[in-house]
Amino acid sequence: MSNEQGVNIQVQDVQQEAPLHFPFPLADHSLELPKEYTELQAKCPVARVKMPYGGEALLLTRHADVTKTANDARRCGNILGSDGDVPRQEVASRTREGSLFTVTPERHNQIRRLVTQAFTVKHANEMRPGVVALTNRLIDEMELKGQPADLYEDYAIKTPMAVICELLGIPYEDEQLFREWGRDLLSRTATREEQQERWEKMVQYITPLIEKERANPSNSVLGMLVKNREQGDDVLTEQEMLSFALGLVAAGFETTSTSFTNSAFVLFQSPDLLEQLKARVDDEDAMASAIEEILRITLLGAGGRPRIVREEVELSGIRVPPGEVLMLSFFAGNKDPEVFPDPNVVNFDRTPNPILSFGRGIHACLGQQLARMEMQVLWTTLLKRLPNVRLAVAPSEVPWRSNDSATIGPAHLPVVW
Repeated sequence: MSNEQGVNIQVQDVQQEAPLHFPFPLADHSLELPKEYTELQAKCPVARVKMPYGGEALLLTRHADVTKTANDARRCGNILGSDGDVPRQEVASRTREGSLFTVTPERHNQIRRLVTQAFTVKHANEMRPGVVALTNRLIDEMELKGQPADLYEDYAIKTPMAVICELLGIPYEDEQLFREWGRDLLSRTATREEQQERWEKMVQYITPLIEKERANPSNSVLGMLVKNREQGDDVLTEQEMLSFALGLVAAGFETTSTSFTNSAFVLFQSPDLLEQLKARVDDEDAMASAIEEILRITLLGAGGRPRIVREEVELSGIRVPPGEVLMLSFFAGNKDPEVFPDPNVVNFDRTPNPILSFGRGIHACLGQQLARMEMQVLWTTLLKRLPNVRLAVAPSEVPWRSNDSATIGPAHLPVVW
């Protein structure tokens, strides 16, 4: 489906061999981007693929196409319940009416603005000292408990969990419950009935916390949402408040903890890169640059983000009509040689480095500045405190996540130091 001459053609007129089955499988215990992505990127950037459920979609692998689509919420919108049985990766769509993924772009922006101040670079930097103290305390506990330690369970997941609990003003003691919700949210096999049951449990949990905020308002994100809800449906509906708050609770820790654990699994197998990272621990700017590159190369999932074409859009010179479902591969975009020279070379000083790891457009990750700060602190504290940290087992013996989850990588990461 290559269109190197820039000829404008309709997607249905493009010649392609039988659609590939998506998502593409990863090699055992590997976090390498499957070769199918880069092959399609070079020869077939708008490729028809067969999805696990609901039929066929178009896979986008080039940085420019993914960026254009993510930035154009009017032409390429989120999938709604009214769109029917569309091509997808999971048994049942995770989209819930009233969530930020189902409202209009204008409403979406309005709701996000209500809490933006809690997710700025400034606020992330204000939270940094507390995160530094927390990670040092976690290392203390690891040393006290003795070797080997589980870098995922004892360190990676506890840090973003504590941050999201502080941010929202919810009890850290309920972390196991949040993890359960996170696993449910990322499950590809959960039925609609199971999703509904999980939603009802989440609402039951958070309702008393909302009532507490109404009685004694705080400056937490939950407090901000409750205050805005009091102004009426024009500002924030009950469903929007619940969806936003619970989405942050259940998903706010998962991507950061997985990013760190997966990057550790990769870097522990590259001693030269680990030494380069150690040399940066006393330079925040140098570490921040390195973290951007780590985020670029670290794979979190084998799939893509779905969008549905509402108005005809041109991608790589190909006209795509309304009704087509697009799968945006942000991680393939992170390896696009047109944007990242020598994309498979890890360069901690890469400039510019326009990564797609947090998405783009109105649905870009709200907590990306917090995630960056947490990744910087997680790596800095670890390498300062345990400079000889390494895998306790062979890479092939690291426990791996099940295929049920949308995220991939180690389920646990045993280390010694």
